[in-house]
Amino acid sequence: MFDKIKQRLFRDAEGEFEQGGEINTHTQSRNKIITTVALTLLTLAMVGIYWVTKKPTSTPSIQPPQEFGNIIEADFTEKDNQSALSAQQQTLADMKTAMTTLEKTLASLQDRTQSQIEKAQKETARLVEQKVREETQDKERALQAQIDQLETQLQSRQETQATVVSHAQPQYDTVNQSETFGAQKLPPRPTPLSNDNPNIKEMSYSPSQSPAFRTEAFHSFTFNWDRDEDTYRRTIENYVPTGTFVTAVVTGGADTNAGVLGQGDTTPMVFQTVNDGVLPNGKSSQLNDCTITASAYGEISSSRGIVRTNRMSCILDNGEILDVPVKATAFNFGRNGIRGTTILKNGEIVQMAGVAGILTGIGQTGAALSQTTSTSALGSTQTLSAENAGLNLLGNATSSVGSKLSDYYIGLAEMYHPIVEINPGAVVNIVFLEGFPLDPLKAEEYEQNLNATNVQTSSSNQILDIISNGVAASTSNPLSNELSAQGITAPPRPFGQAHVGKY
Repeated sequence: MFDKIKQRLFRDAEGEFEQGGEINTHTQSRNKIITTVALTLLTLAMVGIYWVTKKPTSTPSIQPPQEFGNIIEADFTEKDNQSALSAQQQTLADMKTAMTTLEKTLASLQDRTQSQIEKAQKETARLVEQKVREETQDKERALQAQIDQLETQLQSRQETQATVVSHAQPQYDTVNQSETFGAQKLPPRPTPLSNDNPNIKEMSYSPSQSPAFRTEAFHSFTFNWDRDEDTYRRTIENYVPTGTFVTAVVTGGADTNAGVLGQGDTTPMVFQTVNDGVLPNGKSSQLNDCTITASAYGEISSSRGIVRTNRMSCILDNGEILDVPVKATAFNFGRNGIRGTTILKNGEIVQMAGVAGILTGIGQTGAALSQTTSTSALGSTQTLSAENAGLNLLGNATSSVGSKLSDYYIGLAEMYHPIVEINPGAVVNIVFLEGFPLDPLKAEEYEQNLNATNVQTSSSNQILDIISNGVAASTSNPLSNELSAQGITAPPRPFGQAHVGKY
C-alpha cells in the first residue's frame, strides 16, 4: 500500500522533450506540496507530544485575609505606649541604682585596699627597721664586748709590766732630749724577769742607759708605695683604627676645580654620617650623626671629585664634644672619588683665542709682504716703499691687536676652568686612612702631636727648598740679566772681590 502511494507520489513525469520546462515546473510544485505536508505533520506530532508530556499547572488557592476585631477603647494605643515607656524608665532606674551601688562598692574596696597596702608598707618598714636595729645592736654589743676584752687584756699587761719595771728600776722620761740624746753608747741590758734577785742593783739600768722609749709605749711605722698608673689601651670604645669606614651623605656639595691647578684650589664640602661605622672584623663604632668637613678637587678624566677630609665633630653620649682632625677619603660606587657632572664653559673663549691668533698671523703676513728684502755683502736690508705703507700699517696694527686679543682670551680661558659638579644628597663611604682616638682628652693630645709633626715637616721642606734653590737664587742678578739681554757678558768673579785693572 505504501509502495503504491510512494510510486504515485514520486513517479517521474512523462512527456516529450519539448515539454521539459513544464515537466520541471510540475515536479517542483509537487515537491513543495510534499515538503509542506511533511513539515505540518511533524509540527502537529511535536505539539501533541508536548501537550501530553507537560506537567499540569496547579491553581493557587486564594485565602481570605485574617481580620482582627475592633479595638475596644480608643486610647488603648496611647496607654500601651505609656506602659512600655514606664517599663523602660523603671529598667533604667534599676540599672542606675545598680551602677551606683557598684561604684560605691568599688570605691570602698579601693579605699580598703589602699589602706591595707599602706598598713602593710608601714608594717614592713617597721619590721625592717626593727630587724636592722636588732642587728646593729647585736653588732654593737659584740664590738663592745671585744673592746672590753681588749681593754682588760691591755690593762692587765700594763699592770704586769708596771709591776716588773717598778721592782727593776725607777721610771724615767724619754731620753731623747738635748742633755741625754746620744749618751747611751752600749746596747741596753736585759730587764730582769724575776723579783728575787740579790744583785738587782748591779743589773739595773743607770739613768744614762735607760731605754729610749717607755716600755708601755706603742711603736708606729709608715709604709709608702708608689701608685700604679693605669695604662692606656686602645679599644673599640675609645679608638677608631685605620681602615674603618662609615656611610655618609653629602650635605654640602661643591663645584670642584678640574683645571690644571685644581689640586691647589680645593673646595670645602660637608658630610653627615648615617650609621655607627664598621671597624675591622665587623665591629661597630660610635660615629653616628657626626659631621665631617673636607676639601675636594675635580678630576676631569674620570668625572669625579677627589675628597680629602679635614676634621670630624661629634657630641658624645655624656655630653662631651669631640673635635678631632681626621685623614680620610670618600668612595662612591666602590671607587675613590664622588661621581659628578663635568661642565666646560671655555669652548667659545678658546675659539675666540684661535681667531685672534689667525688675525695675528694675517697681520704679520701683510707686514712682511709690504716690505722688500735685499741681500748684499753687508747683510740683509728691508725697505718699505711709499705705496706699501698702508699695507704695512694695516698688517702691523692687525698683528698687534690680534696678539693682545689672543693673550686676553687665553687668560680668560684659564679663568674659566672646567669643573666637576657634585650635588648634595649623594651617599658615600668615608674610609679613614689613619686611626684617631674618640676620647676628647686623647684627641687633644693627638692633635698637638699631629701639629708638631706638621710643623717639623714644613720646616724640613723649607730647609730643602733653600738648599736646592740657593744656587739659583744667588745667581739671579737683575743687572746681569739685563746686560745679558743686551749682549754684554760680565766675567764671573767671587762676591766682594774688586775688579783689578790698569788705568
